[in-house]
Amino acid sequence: MNNAEAFFNIKFFKYNIMLTFFAPLITYIFSFPVMLFSIARIEIGIFFFVTFVPIIAVMQKISEFPGGNNMADWMLIAMVFGWFVNVARERRGIIERSPVNAAVFLIVIYSVVNLIRGYTFMALPADINLTRLMAWKNYMILPLMYFITMNNLRDEKNIKLLIVCICLAMLAMDFNFYSTFRWIKAEHYSNDIRISGPFSFLGPNELGVFYSMYTFLLIGISYFMQDKKIKWLILFVSACNLYPILFSYSRAAYICMIAGLFLLGMIKDRKLLLLLVVLIIGYSYILPNSVVERIDSTFLGKATVIEESVTSNAIGIGGVSVDTVGRKELWDKAKIYFKDHLFIGIGFDTFRHVEGMITHSLYMKILAEQGLMGMLVFIIFIFVILRQGFILYLYAENSLYKGIGLGFFLCVSVHLVGSITGDQSLYYNLMLIYWVFMGIVAHLSSQLMVKRQS
Repeated sequence: MNNAEAFFNIKFFKYNIMLTFFAPLITYIFSFPVMLFSIARIEIGIFFFVTFVPIIAVMQKISEFPGGNNMADWMLIAMVFGWFVNVARERRGIIERSPVNAAVFLIVIYSVVNLIRGYTFMALPADINLTRLMAWKNYMILPLMYFITMNNLRDEKNIKLLIVCICLAMLAMDFNFYSTFRWIKAEHYSNDIRISGPFSFLGPNELGVFYSMYTFLLIGISYFMQDKKIKWLILFVSACNLYPILFSYSRAAYICMIAGLFLLGMIKDRKLLLLLVVLIIGYSYILPNSVVERIDSTFLGKATVIEESVTSNAIGIGGVSVDTVGRKELWDKAKIYFKDHLFIGIGFDTFRHVEGMITHSLYMKILAEQGLMGMLVFIIFIFVILRQGFILYLYAENSLYKGIGLGFFLCVSVHLVGSITGDQSLYYNLMLIYWVFMGIVAHLSSQLMVKRQS
């Protein structure tokens, strides 16, 4: 090792210590004044929440400090107080009208019905029902953040600051992933080299889909971002995100990237279709060897077909745990539950407790746990938010708002693709940005329709 490499490694080690120890400590200390400031300036709480909550490794460290496990709950309470202060100060209604509101209320109401349904299914033990209730409570953080954002984050300057906060959060997560993966020998693919990076005890598939969703959210915005500094920041972060996407070795993430490039090419930039064709045809010459082997499902000279090992690695966050096992067996069991409980399913977050593992597909989970009624609610919800995002993209006069419409449409679409073989919907850390931008899109599209009607 030469002097330059030694110097770099020392500096890198210091930055890694800062991220893994001092960043959680500083975040924890500053969370208390932020809570107070959020009552008067709610956008401060929103910026803080969006910046740190998605970084699961930091949130896990914060939970080790006194009261740190409840930091997110206290921050939410402070923002709700701030919401009502804004309403009183501006003398306006509590909730702005939007078609998205009805879809979100439908999701919330049916989740309550589905939670109750779970209590009547197979008479699950009290501790499991309590765990299910905790998972539902954490899930409800998302619609609450939707309403908080929709009714309070309205200024273009604040929306730009929110985008910057998301970029900073993703850069921190990129650095966390790189600081771990850089020590792994990845000349050839094997299951052992897959890591979760900043997602701590979640899996590489969740990490890959997360990065894919929000990379396309940012890229969509970048097409219409007139502030050059923020635009270059977005493009830089999007480029950095390619590293964890590639080395997540998640085929779901790769499919998400293909779907995102195809949609963006069809809607906005046809040159991306040519890029997509080049990638599909020449990926084996362009991508790193270990990634190519993962895509080909072979390793060591394409001689052996990789068989996904059946494991039982329990992982969890916010009362939600995951066990990995063969998808076919899980989907077959989900189909059985769906056939036996066709209309309302077996209840919210019940499958994993009955079977000891999740379905590894959002759609299979909805069919098994919520039945046909739940799938209908989900379809209505997705139709409404996709429509509002696309309307905003087509008709917004403000270039930033047009970009938000495009970015959100791409984000939702990529999430739908990633949900075929995965399920991120209950993890508020992963889905927070999704629901926050849903609130922004709901507000902006509602204001747009008012202008068009006047």
